[in-house]
Amino acid sequence: MVETGLNRQDIGKLILAACFVTDLGTVLALGGLFASYGWLLLVFVVVTAFVLFFLPRTLRWVVANVGHRVSEPEVKVIFVVLLALGGLATAAGSEAVLPAYVAGLVVAGVFMNDRVVLDRIRTIAFALLTPFFFLRAGTLITASTLVAGAGVIATLFFVKMVTKFMGVWPVATAFRLPKNERTYTTLLMATGLTFGSISALYGLTHHLINEAQYTELVTVVILSAFVPTLIAQQFFRPSIDITVEEQEALGEEDISLLHRRAIPPADENK
Repeated sequence: MVETGLNRQDIGKLILAACFVTDLGTVLALGGLFASYGWLLLVFVVVTAFVLFFLPRTLRWVVANVGHRVSEPEVKVIFVVLLALGGLATAAGSEAVLPAYVAGLVVAGVFMNDRVVLDRIRTIAFALLTPFFFLRAGTLITASTLVAGAGVIATLFFVKMVTKFMGVWPVATAFRLPKNERTYTTLLMATGLTFGSISALYGLTHHLINEAQYTELVTVVILSAFVPTLIAQQFFRPSIDITVEEQEALGEEDISLLHRRAIPPADENK
């Protein structure tokens, strides 16, 4: 949606907001149900709340006074905070992605006003950090389990798709979304690659599930992310009208993708 500019349309904002709520709920449930309750968890909660409260104004100060230099101090500040809070979360028995997710929420305003920082963080995350996570998650999958658990995988995939449609489609209908956008929203809300993988890996590392169950769950997560997204993008993607201002906000790399997808640019004379 970011590459095509759909995230700047009402339907894109709706889907992203809904995904944020469900993903945050997933992380809170993981951290709340399986955390090791004790003084260290209390320290983690207090420190996280304190750091995140001051993070936006601290980041604004860094960007305004020493930002946009070759050494990238603003990027370093963000990653120091994320690594420190993630390490503290792991030590406390919680989920490291929780402070990262909330940190992204509190600094969203800074990113909106400084596209350069956003692009640099996105480049590092998608080019370096995300591939390593999925490589680690993928190496724990066993081929023999894929064959032996094919029936379980198919059943879980079917159950997930049915329950997602039962949960999203009626709500989208109640709010009178057009049929095409309703289908597109339902299909995209059926996905959950990142947080599905995180949840499965969390269960494996905390000995809540075994390797066979992990393989089956991650395979279902991958299928549920790939199949609905492919169908949605090919057959139900809403048409969008990108204005000149929105093209400037997207960035050069995203505009090149727009042109390759044959989406006509907005008429500058309008």
